[in-house]
Amino acid sequence: MFQLVHDKISNAHDQLRNKALAMIAGEIAIVTFLFSGGSDSSIKIPDEASGIIFLFIGVFSLILSFGLLLSSVKSGIWHVPGDMEEIEQIDNGIDHRYGTLEKFLKFLRKDYLSGNRACMSIIAAKSKRVNWGLYLLLSGVIILIVLKYGG
Repeated sequence: MFQLVHDKISNAHDQLRNKALAMIAGEIAIVTFLFSGGSDSSIKIPDEASGIIFLFIGVFSLILSFGLLLSSVKSGIWHVPGDMEEIEQIDNGIDHRYGTLEKFLKFLRKDYLSGNRACMSIIAAKSKRVNWGLYLLLSGVIILIVLKYGG
């Protein structure tokens, strides 16, 4: 049972990491496309105050998106159930702290459940960061494309 839950948590973490890395690569490609080229094809700084504000909002959105996506790529502090030293000490006998094997198994079950909750909360936080990074990336790109090709 735990192996299945652990695999699901690990796979969800890997998928989020891959998604964030793909978005970072796409963001770099889009920014390179938008800001590359000669003076005639790159984004021009608008003359109006509203255009300048939109330019800064678009650039700020891309920078914030990059930061969120980059922070979601880093590893978290995982809670690993069961202290290995305690488990090795028990071996075939019963540790005096638990009294019976049944009490130890209840402790171990509780530790596995709390570990799964802790790891799932890490995944949920990373998922929120990836989603917000996507929203900011889309809004920044749309604003900058409108400024580049719309006027």
